[in-house]
Amino acid sequence: MFVLSSVILALIFPPKIEPVLLDTNLQRAEILRVSTDLPKIGNWWRAPKGVHKMTIHVEAKNTETMLFWLIPTGTQTWGQRELIGYDIDGRDGWSLTWKFDNRVLHDHIHVQAIGEETVSNSSINVTTDFP
Repeated sequence: MFVLSSVILALIFPPKIEPVLLDTNLQRAEILRVSTDLPKIGNWWRAPKGVHKMTIHVEAKNTETMLFWLIPTGTQTWGQRELIGYDIDGRDGWSLTWKFDNRVLHDHIHVQAIGEETVSNSSINVTTDFP
């Protein structure tokens, strides 16, 4: 009977659980917006015929370095990514002007905002108009 009473009391009055305090001083890296100077049609930023460079703009908070990757479309293509540039001075905004020359694009541009202890990721789709 004592055991049953203890179980009932434990269900009625559960032990107090202390919340885990998170470090509120940690400023997480956060990407707010990614865009380019190319026209956007639907979900794709399109490089018109004759255009061989683009500037990628990123609005981000709490960031120390911005990495810009080119990743082929498809599944499981992260291993085929190519670092196309980086920005380590966000005082004038985070951006990269990338000269892709005559390369035919149908890819993702993946950006990584690296903060003090966190990383934020985002991507956009880019394609070139075919002749």
